[in-house]
Amino acid sequence: MKVAIVGSGVSGLGATWLLNEYSGHQVHLYESDDRPGGHANTVRFYKQGQQPSEGVDVDTGFIVFNPTTYPNFLQFLRLFQSINILPTEMTFSVSRDNGAFEWAGNNLMTVFCQPKRLLDPDMWRLLYDVLRFNACARRILSDEAVSESTSIGDYLKRERYSGSFTNNYLIPMTAAIWSTPPDKCATDFPARTLIRFMRNHHLLQVTGKPKWLTIQGGSINYVKQILSKLPADQLHLSTPVQSIRSLPESRVELRTAAGAVEIYDRVIMACHSDTARSILEAGGAAEEGGITARERDILGIFKWNKNECILHHDERLMPRSKPAWSCWNYLTSSVVDADGNVLPNEPRISLRHERPPAHPPAKYGPVLVTLNSPFEPAAEKVVGRWKYEHPVLDAQAVRAQKLLKLIQGTRSIWYAGAYTKYGFHEDGFASGLAAAVGVARSAPADGDSASATGDSASSNAHSTPAKGSPLEPPFPIVTDIDEHLLYVPGEWPWLVAVVALFFRVAEWVGVPAVIARVACPCLALVRWVLGVDLGGKVPVKQKAE
Repeated sequence: MKVAIVGSGVSGLGATWLLNEYSGHQVHLYESDDRPGGHANTVRFYKQGQQPSEGVDVDTGFIVFNPTTYPNFLQFLRLFQSINILPTEMTFSVSRDNGAFEWAGNNLMTVFCQPKRLLDPDMWRLLYDVLRFNACARRILSDEAVSESTSIGDYLKRERYSGSFTNNYLIPMTAAIWSTPPDKCATDFPARTLIRFMRNHHLLQVTGKPKWLTIQGGSINYVKQILSKLPADQLHLSTPVQSIRSLPESRVELRTAAGAVEIYDRVIMACHSDTARSILEAGGAAEEGGITARERDILGIFKWNKNECILHHDERLMPRSKPAWSCWNYLTSSVVDADGNVLPNEPRISLRHERPPAHPPAKYGPVLVTLNSPFEPAAEKVVGRWKYEHPVLDAQAVRAQKLLKLIQGTRSIWYAGAYTKYGFHEDGFASGLAAAVGVARSAPADGDSASATGDSASSNAHSTPAKGSPLEPPFPIVTDIDEHLLYVPGEWPWLVAVVALFFRVAEWVGVPAVIARVACPCLALVRWVLGVDLGGKVPVKQKAE
């Protein structure tokens, strides 16, 4: 069959690799940009006055992965001897109000990188709630009394978690992970989905976490490996797809923005959901082979957040306390909204800063990547800037993900993208592989291009093609990471159960409240004697005077 893949991000690349190298199908890859890769964007970092040869290749989008939650992507990388995988770090810090409040999770020294926080009762409550959440939260996954629609905000309120925990840990972490402003991924997120994700990605563990990995020389290396096997005339860069519409005999017409028209047997929409919807809408009304009402409704549920990424070496965009410097640094500020409420996390800014450990400062100086900078770095310290979009994974997105199966494979069109799961590189890669498997399963046994695709909508639930399919994957494909990780390595279930029981008893008896009544006055007295001003107190929504 002749297959078109729209979008050369990780999903399109995954589908292209599998179909092009492990099937007899002819694959054409379309990309509107002048470069392939999407968020796999490796660029040269060098300072003013230096030659490019003196610099280092830096990833500005996708950077790290781990062996547990990236099963397909890691198996893929290990097929190539020329791709070297290196260990790296994955550390996290929070800096609020220009460094007035800072902490990092590397160790106890970085947790209290501001020594005055030893006398801050909110900091101690934060640590208590982090340990309690890590031990108790996963219980919600097996609690039938908690519905899928229960938000994380409702769960935190029911379990009486502190504002310090919410504002200085959970919201910053989720906003940094998904590169999304805190008002778009905060307390309305489905509790089960968020906690399941955190468990699978070892965010509920203090010990036993997997080593994080990175690709030596940047992610461009895997992009080159895939495209090196694709015939040059089947890679269409700088070629936006304008419209797609169905034709008789299960074929699809693809029209580019330049007016070129091609006919394909199958199409994989490996682009963002809003882009896919626009392309299908441009194909006309449903009776003309254009978008159906169901496709329009489902694809329209997903929302996207635009982010500006700046590669630079301006240290002002890092925590003030050097011990707090981490690979991921969440910088935020407190603001007063129109109603006079003090908001702990400024709703328009979600920052992710990275100091790639593979690029030692002693050799290259600080190598920093900032998303949505609160102020412009010094012009002479800016290397480059790019625009990225990330899916907003709210309750509506989770609902839409479950509905996607209703349109997968219908009209000979499949959908792939990281937005179909948690929004990460593995999710995009796995969805691309699943779409490729779906296309292969829909191929008629006699090689005729026409086939019924009604039953293929569920093909992305299968890890291998049907018997007799021309597609032969080089490894078993994991299509459901949640089922793949029913057991999380290093979790120690019995110990977690014991610790969770301890916290439940402590909460039931009221131990935290008793300790607070005693400790708070004592800490206040010590601060008064020593003349310590905490400053940077975390405001918990209150009316401004």
